[in-house]
Amino acid sequence: MRKSILWCAVILLFFNQSCDPKKDAPPQTLDLSCIKIFDDQGQGLGLHGGCTSSPDWGKITLDASEQALLNFSDTIGLTGANATDITGIFAFPCPVKIEQAFSVFSGGSVPGQSAKLKIAIVDESLHVVQQIAILTQSGLGLQLYMDPAKYESGKYYRMYYRFSSSVAPSLYEGYGNFLVCKTYIDGVNTTIESDCL
Repeated sequence: MRKSILWCAVILLFFNQSCDPKKDAPPQTLDLSCIKIFDDQGQGLGLHGGCTSSPDWGKITLDASEQALLNFSDTIGLTGANATDITGIFAFPCPVKIEQAFSVFSGGSVPGQSAKLKIAIVDESLHVVQQIAILTQSGLGLQLYMDPAKYESGKYYRMYYRFSSSVAPSLYEGYGNFLVCKTYIDGVNTTIESDCL
């Protein structure tokens, strides 16, 4: 009887290891090729990629795995973060040139209100490229340097963002896709297809 139980346990262990779903699953990737195009002044110039619409850079409820990307530890508290609303986020230019700045601004119904901004940027394989936490004000922004040690020309990325304050753990959250290029794209002399990809 003992031998039968032992053999059953060995057989179950063998079959259990050979059917590991994590081991057999393909690596997880995102299709980030649909981007909203913006010039260096933040003016929208349409869409690029195989899409006809995009929710990017809007207020998007993040799922648990996306929220987890923004739950990294930081030293920025909510003291002084008194914003009651954030009405939008603006990120430009897109595509952004490698070794240049990607501008990220927030809008609010009352300019100058402070909010904590957390950013997590991932590549198409969901590898975290950069995480940032700052105290900012509506109407103001930051410049993200496209460091060639972190970013590659011709690659797509996704920025997850969340604004919070002492009165609201999530004032505004969402994501936006962007593309890094080796040169500035004007759509006439330089194009995404010929000068980025």
